[in-house]
Amino acid sequence: MAKDGGTKPCNDLTNIGIERISSLPDDIKAHILSFLSTKKAVQTCILSKRWHDAWAYFPVLKVSQYEFRDDDQRQCMDKFIRFVNGVWNNRKTSCLDIFECYCFDSDRHGHFVEWLGHVAALMPRVIVFDVNITTFLHLPQSSVFSSASLQNLKLHFHAPGTIIKPESINLPSLTVLELVSVDLNDDLAQKLFWGCPALESLVLRWCDLGMSDITSGILKTLNIDHCWLTRKLHISCPALVSLSIRTVDINTDISLKNMTSLANADIMLHNYYYDQSILRSLSNATSLKLRGCLHSMKQLEKDIPNCRTFNNLKILEIGKWDMTCNFDLIACFLKNSPYLQKLYLQLGSHGHTEGQPRQEAKRVLSKLDYVELVKISGGNKVYSNKLVKILRRHIKNIGHLLIL
Repeated sequence: MAKDGGTKPCNDLTNIGIERISSLPDDIKAHILSFLSTKKAVQTCILSKRWHDAWAYFPVLKVSQYEFRDDDQRQCMDKFIRFVNGVWNNRKTSCLDIFECYCFDSDRHGHFVEWLGHVAALMPRVIVFDVNITTFLHLPQSSVFSSASLQNLKLHFHAPGTIIKPESINLPSLTVLELVSVDLNDDLAQKLFWGCPALESLVLRWCDLGMSDITSGILKTLNIDHCWLTRKLHISCPALVSLSIRTVDINTDISLKNMTSLANADIMLHNYYYDQSILRSLSNATSLKLRGCLHSMKQLEKDIPNCRTFNNLKILEIGKWDMTCNFDLIACFLKNSPYLQKLYLQLGSHGHTEGQPRQEAKRVLSKLDYVELVKISGGNKVYSNKLVKILRRHIKNIGHLLIL
């Protein structure tokens, strides 16, 4: 600062305009540029003679057809293919840590299979393959389904019922698998669970599930989202910690068994059925969300006689509760959750009540000493107020009551 309080002008202009990136160690440059897409990384490297070819050693490759957008989609895809092929032809034979590919074209399957073969040979740790494939995709033995190094594999195909048929699966280090729009039958499922002995996290989204079992002694996270089931699905995972089943369309059952480690469960009861043991299977959860329509909630009521004590349950959320004059399900949880701290009730848009809860409910209602938070949302004001009166008869003290 100058003596008069102003800003002191800079007299040393010798360093202005000097390019300092080239002086950085190669591993630092590679790390910085790894945050860019491969196209931008190549363009950046051209700016300096010293690291003109540095991109060829980068441990991260991120290629996207969206960077080659053109009015003519075929020209766009042609440019993208030439670029990716050029990357493979000029890349040095160093190991690859992460490969990400995003493509919205759907008629160049041969190139996709070839690229996956290149990737597998470079011992990657993470692969994200997000492409629009609408038909059968045959993956040879040299594909990404045979890799000793792969730990995280995400295959997003964006077309319902994409069929992938690897000759075999050998992924001994894989811990995370995410499949989108895949036809998953018993043959593929069996290969996956046998060929991925370390698998801990499985995400299935928009998949056709024609398999009968998800059985694993080490799986910790299971997410089934917007899938179609064509046969009864048995899920038996004693090490499972987190389970999410949302918006599944089926005409059959889901059976939950051996959920002894389950801590967090988010179940959407919509247009499908569970066998009458779901509450028993979820009894170890600390956080439980149950959501669905009137019909699905009625189905869940049938499991009340099998309900066990929820000794670990701290947070309970019941969504779209739309049962006129029926408090049985909530009463069951109040009776069997002695350590419940937070209760969230989302009422259905058609919910209303007339008269008192049914006699069956009165036999299961029980006084809880204290619930930290009760939050009620949706429905109409009359229904909400009557529900509050019922809750107060069966909870001695409510710390905070919110009605939205």
